Amino acid sequence: MPFLGYALYGGVEILNELRTYVYAQRAGLGMMCTPCEGLGPALGSPTYTTPKADRAPWYDPHFPESQRVIGFLGMDMTGFNSTAARTPTEAVGDGAVNGPLRMAGRQMHLTFAALALDECALNYAYGWLAHVLKGSACQSNECSGLTLCLFSCCPQDDYADIPGQRNRYLRHFMDVGLMEGPNQIGLTGGQAGGSGGNSSLTAGGAGGTSGASAVTTLSGASTDGCQGFGRARGGGAVATGFEFTLSAGKPWAYADSIRVVAATKFVKGTKITNFDPDAQREQCEQQMREGPKCEDNPHCPFPPGVPKVPVPVDRCYPARPYAAWRQIHTISPLAIPRKAEGVPNIEFNTDSTPLENTLIRFYQNLQGRDCETHPIDPCTACAELFIPWLPSNATITIDSRAQKPVARCRQRDPRERFITTSQRVNLIGPGGTSFRWPVFPCGSGFCVEIVTSQQVTVRTPVGQSRRVDIDVNSDFEIGYVARFDAI
Repeated sequence: MPFLGYALYGGVEILNELRTYVYAQRAGLGMMCTPCEGLGPALGSPTYTTPKADRAPWYDPHFPESQRVIGFLGMDMTGFNSTAARTPTEAVGDGAVNGPLRMAGRQMHLTFAALALDECALNYAYGWLAHVLKGSACQSNECSGLTLCLFSCCPQDDYADIPGQRNRYLRHFMDVGLMEGPNQIGLTGGQAGGSGGNSSLTAGGAGGTSGASAVTTLSGASTDGCQGFGRARGGGAVATGFEFTLSAGKPWAYADSIRVVAATKFVKGTKITNFDPDAQREQCEQQMREGPKCEDNPHCPFPPGVPKVPVPVDRCYPARPYAAWRQIHTISPLAIPRKAEGVPNIEFNTDSTPLENTLIRFYQNLQGRDCETHPIDPCTACAELFIPWLPSNATITIDSRAQKPVARCRQRDPRERFITTSQRVNLIGPGGTSFRWPVFPCGSGFCVEIVTSQQVTVRTPVGQSRRVDIDVNSDFEIGYVARFDAI
């Protein structure tokens, strides 16, 4: 079970036990415990006073009752176990043939308690939560979903001499969407709850049309964090429960990205006069055809294999050599997690000129050797990514968590600097074939090869094409994102 004291959905904070604790104290509600001590530092040590002064996520000046919402308390979260599944096929004889192991979709069931100073504020809290959970109509998230962020446990610094480790406990679930709810439930009779464990909730008699109850006790037997609220200390409040179900299209729990290659300028690499990735691939295939082979039985050779179906090549893949900048970086095995598979997170920043024919290759480096002094063989690349065009004045993110490459282009006119646009980025696989998102199954070291054209084609103000050198300010950085099958 994840930590029940904090949740961020689609960039909106829907649960924060520290915020709720402060507002409850000011409302005269006694707390049965104190919040997780590491939550505040993990969130940047915010100072909370009132929903209006803090501009709480639910606060809206058009609805006065929004400032009388105390907050939400996480009561239960289920559906965070591994979704690995395999379907065996029974053989004609004895036994069966195991099918491939795959990760099924993930469904998460969450239970919250909402607290407010009166019935009007409580009904507003319900409407606000329902609106946030369905997603913003201003975003194209109808199919792809949003991101749900949770902590796997109460965040803390594990070592006094290595501060800032709390975000290592943050987990991201991608392509998340609402399946059902939120539905109101009563706060009596063995509901699960508390931060970090199971709880039973009790409240006063039912009141109002919403089925809410006056808060006398809201408690739980949790292992850490806020268990609930005790009897009011001169203040009064009402509470109700909500339950809802979210579905994650990507079943993995992703950790934060670990930067393994810092921002690097392309022009600091090595110049290559005639770089031809297609010729390199043909040489690799020729080596496989002409390499050492086992002898066939001369009396009864095996019949020839079925000819391979030709694979179409993307029309944007370069058909001729080009002058390029080339860099090689070493990622030490000590720089990435050892016991979790991972995916890359790559970010490009371009300035006044675009980038053309950019190639990224990953090579396993088990010994952690210096990749620049030990030549790498293009035939041994474990993952390859080719990007024919990266627009100018843009930040391009290739996020293997969401599996969506996006370019956010900045307005060139400084008077309109706040205007940005987005567009998709074309990704091509090895040799111009279809691209597959790479996954590194074990935490070994890597060599990373980055190649891009020295010159690109741009349009002049009169519409003519000309070749120019890439801008010296164009750079990139690479991160490594560990992913887990469960929290």
